[in-house]
Amino acid sequence: MEFKIRKYIEPSGERRAILFDTETGLPDFWSTLYGSSQLRAKGASLSTQSAQLGSICILYKWAELRGINIESRISSREGFSRNEVDSLVTLLRSRVSDLPDLIAKPKVAPIGRAKINSSDIWKTLEEQPKQINASTFNDRLDYVSRYMTWLCDYLSDHGPNNRPDTKQSIAEIGEKFALRLSSMRSVEPNTAFDSAKDLKTKDIRAVLNLINPQSPLNPWDSPSARIRNFAIICVLLDTGLRTGELLSLKLKDIDYAKKGGKGLKVRRRQGSKDDPRLNQPGTKRDEREVPLSESAFNALDTYVSLVRNQIPAASKTEYLFVSVGNKSQGIPMSSITHITDKIREIAGVDLTPHKLRHTATWRYCMLQKKKGLEWDSFVERLIMKFGWKSPKSPSVRHYAKRFIKEAMFESSIREQDETNALIDEATEAARQEVTNG
Repeated sequence: MEFKIRKYIEPSGERRAILFDTETGLPDFWSTLYGSSQLRAKGASLSTQSAQLGSICILYKWAELRGINIESRISSREGFSRNEVDSLVTLLRSRVSDLPDLIAKPKVAPIGRAKINSSDIWKTLEEQPKQINASTFNDRLDYVSRYMTWLCDYLSDHGPNNRPDTKQSIAEIGEKFALRLSSMRSVEPNTAFDSAKDLKTKDIRAVLNLINPQSPLNPWDSPSARIRNFAIICVLLDTGLRTGELLSLKLKDIDYAKKGGKGLKVRRRQGSKDDPRLNQPGTKRDEREVPLSESAFNALDTYVSLVRNQIPAASKTEYLFVSVGNKSQGIPMSSITHITDKIREIAGVDLTPHKLRHTATWRYCMLQKKKGLEWDSFVERLIMKFGWKSPKSPSVRHYAKRFIKEAMFESSIREQDETNALIDEATEAARQEVTNG
């Protein structure tokens, strides 16, 4: 049995992912039921569905390697031993791309046997040098815990002739399983609250000099690609839009006549029938309007008028940023990481799309600081501009602490200067008194 994730678009426009058996070509029953009743019902994005199903896929790979039938173990109330769950944790730490090679190493029993001597494979997995980071590992633990808890609850409610005590025993299997996984969570590195996540001024200059459409260092040969990529970086640096928000923009979202300046309208378009992209970019938070500086607007308008409007195939879609390549010309872009990766490689700057969001945020904070404003006086505007849920959001707290710390530092310097002036004055007076005496 070999599971793989299949993604598809339903006639309604909804993006879905399922686990299917490559041998039979049929969807897996339990994970598909889970996806429909839990993930789909809660409006999980395609990326979220894929991430959870990927973890469930590892769960079933573990069960196969251990010769375990998960549903039978639960229904029979046998449950899972501590050693078995610990071996699952070992597998969840592994990179999915490495699993086939690791499992195929010599002395490992073939997958599919009812009983296997698994000591070699678990030793191999535990000793592998490359493992996933703490955040991804913890996510996997959570996803598997949710699935196993749901599966136990479902089997306890729908099992044939289950007595109340039987239902309770089955439900407890899921609780114990989840509790054991929770105890294995990794402690994620705690970066200092004031650590900078934005680009320094010299790095911003290096990026802009490189992607200048006229720069001889610009890595793209096509003038159309140069102008489009320049516009993308300028808009992100100015507005701090998330990647999904940027790629979800349509031509009509450019506000040319906004009072007091130009702007962009961020709209939620998940499940749109007119979007041909399977991995559809998503808008994380509520819709909002974002102001656009004159310089960023000029870069964007140049792209629209000189590049996009000159691509005949682009007229088939309303989405703003489209491919300019020969084979995919006019198709809405699905990613911009190939752009930031290329810039990072050549400019030697630690650049990612999210780094540009952090840079735009901190630049906005510093602008308010130059105006002499306190944090509380502009935090609501900050939340509206960058699309956070509340002042309690982790990102907002990060900037609050950093902003307040800088203000405290400056205040401390002023107080020290005043104190030092008093000390110097007293010292000089004492010196004069002794000298004259």
